Amino acid sequence: MPIFHAIVLGVTQGLTEFLPISSSGHLGIIPWLFQWNHFNGDTRMENTFDVAVHFGTLVGSVICLWGDVRRYSSAGLLALVGRRPWNNQARFAWFLLLSALPAAILAASFEGFFLTQSNRIGLIAFGLAGFGVLLWAADRRPQTKAVVKDLTMRRAALLGWGQCFALLPGVSRSGINITIARTLGYRRSDAARIAFLMGLPIIGGAAIYRLFGVISDGLPNGMWSVLAVGAFSSAVTGWFAIHVVLRWVRTHSYAGFAAYRLCLALAIAIVLWSR
Repeated sequence: MPIFHAIVLGVTQGLTEFLPISSSGHLGIIPWLFQWNHFNGDTRMENTFDVAVHFGTLVGSVICLWGDVRRYSSAGLLALVGRRPWNNQARFAWFLLLSALPAAILAASFEGFFLTQSNRIGLIAFGLAGFGVLLWAADRRPQTKAVVKDLTMRRAALLGWGQCFALLPGVSRSGINITIARTLGYRRSDAARIAFLMGLPIIGGAAIYRLFGVISDGLPNGMWSVLAVGAFSSAVTGWFAIHVVLRWVRTHSYAGFAAYRLCLALAIAIVLWSR
């Protein structure tokens, strides 16, 4: 894989993982559009690169959200060992972890099926458009006084099951979580923060799961520079995306993201029709 392509894919992963526009969709669209075929069916190389960019995204997101990560993780761990009471912050930490279970179990159980769907461009376009409309509709709901720490078990369960839809390309994990959080009445900024924090166990778990496969298969030769560039690009742009979204939604709606999804889906449909 050329270094430039690794940068493009790393930047795409980092940005679209947290912008509610679907990282899996864009990572499928770009190679399809430019007819890149870096891996030639070599799943070992593909898994290794996937681990690198997900690890980079995880590092960038943890750095950006470090204040929240430190506060909630320490509250959850101290409550678990009995050194602090089970307050809202402690419960929030464990609800975050538990919310990752439905998608993790479903992904591990039907990994082969979801991998075969990841490059279906028509399905990507449908996911972009359909869930873009849902994001727009949910964002029109009035904002209540619900804040991040008010996460209950019921809300965590709804968000956790909602993340299962993101296993399909074009849906967007952050997008579906923001959609559900806005439907539940969370303010735009709090909906984004919940979605980003809920993404940490998912991203970390996916990277670790794929890492076991990389270790068992062995690291492909000659990929160190590509992996390093891809990981670094995704880390920097992941940090940037979270920072931008959290600032943007303080004064703006999610309508622009929904419009982008619809326009991209339409563009894909036109290209498919013309080919």
